[in-house]
Amino acid sequence: MNISAYQKDKSFQGRKTMPLVKVMVGSAFLGQAKFYSRLILFIALCFQCYFFWTTDNIIVLANIAIVWLIVTEFIITDEMVKKYPLSLFIIIGFASTQFYFPLLFTSMEFKAVVYNLEKPQDVFFHSSLVLIVLFIAHYIYRLLPVQRDRESSILRRLGFFQTPKDTQLWIMGLIGFLANIYVLVFNQALATEISGDASGKAIQALFPFAYAPYFIPFKSLFGGVGKVKKSTIYLLVGFTIMLFIVSIARNSRGVFMIGFTSIGFAYFLGLLIGIFSVPKINYKMVILAIFGIWFINGPLGNLGTAMLLVRSERSDLSKKELIEKTWIAMKDDRAIALRRLEDKQFESDWDERYLDNAFASRFATIKYSDASLVQAEKVGLNNPQMRSHTINYVWGALPDPILRVIKPGIDKESLYAQSFGDYIYNLAGAGNSTFGGYRLGNMSGTGMAAFGYWYLVILGLVMIPVFMLFDKFVIKGTRKYKLKGKLEHNIVFSVCGLLALTSIFQYLPTESVAGPFTFLIRGYVQSLFLYFIVFKFSGLFVKSGQ
Repeated sequence: MNISAYQKDKSFQGRKTMPLVKVMVGSAFLGQAKFYSRLILFIALCFQCYFFWTTDNIIVLANIAIVWLIVTEFIITDEMVKKYPLSLFIIIGFASTQFYFPLLFTSMEFKAVVYNLEKPQDVFFHSSLVLIVLFIAHYIYRLLPVQRDRESSILRRLGFFQTPKDTQLWIMGLIGFLANIYVLVFNQALATEISGDASGKAIQALFPFAYAPYFIPFKSLFGGVGKVKKSTIYLLVGFTIMLFIVSIARNSRGVFMIGFTSIGFAYFLGLLIGIFSVPKINYKMVILAIFGIWFINGPLGNLGTAMLLVRSERSDLSKKELIEKTWIAMKDDRAIALRRLEDKQFESDWDERYLDNAFASRFATIKYSDASLVQAEKVGLNNPQMRSHTINYVWGALPDPILRVIKPGIDKESLYAQSFGDYIYNLAGAGNSTFGGYRLGNMSGTGMAAFGYWYLVILGLVMIPVFMLFDKFVIKGTRKYKLKGKLEHNIVFSVCGLLALTSIFQYLPTESVAGPFTFLIRGYVQSLFLYFIVFKFSGLFVKSGQ
């Protein structure tokens, strides 16, 4: 149900405030979202039980059903969404990628949830333990008095909640786009490598800014007002085509996908909070939903496989040839089918096969947990080498001058030249040839190998400040809406936080429990610094144009 703009709070009378806008009762969409997610869950469960009645699959299905019912009933509530939207988004993301999406996507591909999992019960057991740890950590975080004072935060004083002009968002988008062009033309290795100098890391950190213009239609999330011009829509379409071409030329699925999922998540958050009205379900919405499912499972999935088909040749082809060859491969249904069949038949000690759709696989990542747990069993619990590598990885996040003083024996370049998946695979007996493969590890396997079940305690402790820092990107706004008959302040997001929405959703699971530590030491500060510089830089152009 929609509720029109509401009377101003007397405490704001006499001050310059933002215009009031129409918003809706927050619980309306939330209730619908919960209902339909459970309905889809029930249909998928029935499908799995009918076609894949095995002991492992049934146990896993029961686990998924219980977890999702608990999450939707007790964790995703009006109060939690309103007060802790971004930290809650981490929990929603973990529950979705480790439980709900694997069920949904495997059913869509006519596979069992446990397809190609060597240790399915262990995978979901560890995922359930991590989720319990996240519940406890978030509960402790909510009790801390420090997390309640966001209105006087340093981020607000530094201007992180100032509403960017449309022109500023376009300039941010151009900066991010040019960073992608730089990688495409001058240093393709930056797109995949883990190591790199400070300038390379800075270039990589600019990638998300390419999607800033897509937040113009959702400006109410960060305090903006006004309708979106038709010319803006046309510009966004043209900009999308350019990003699509760069994505193919770089042979990178992430270029085209990550930013757009952030836009979808931003709209979803706006619906949950009540900033956006719930669209009416009509035949157009149904057709659009059917088209979206077809597009993801059809052309988009084929594009992901086509990129894999030509990946081995990308260093030998010009950018134009790479684009042409990818486009031809995308339309070759036989070649795509053969590649997927080869993937299914491929056998290795490190096996990542789970979903056929390369894009969907980024949001159903339990196979990486399975692969890591298999290697952890070979390495053994509390392995001193794995533990030392994990601790050194955290030290390596420090700036070079500090690191040379505190831990001069750590070689940062060689440490970060490999993923945790590579390291545990090598430790399990695969040999040094695994380095540089950038296999994606999982904190359950690498954590067990390094610390045993103590990795859960470490994770819980480090996630408390992570929750707090992400929620620092949210403050109360001056607009008002009614929630359950009570007048409430609306909330305002920092664009800095919105640009990272996909990363927040996919924050867990990480490759290792070292991940959140390096985020606290380097990642968070870097994101703040770059946004501050880009925001101020783009602001100079806006002022000069006035």
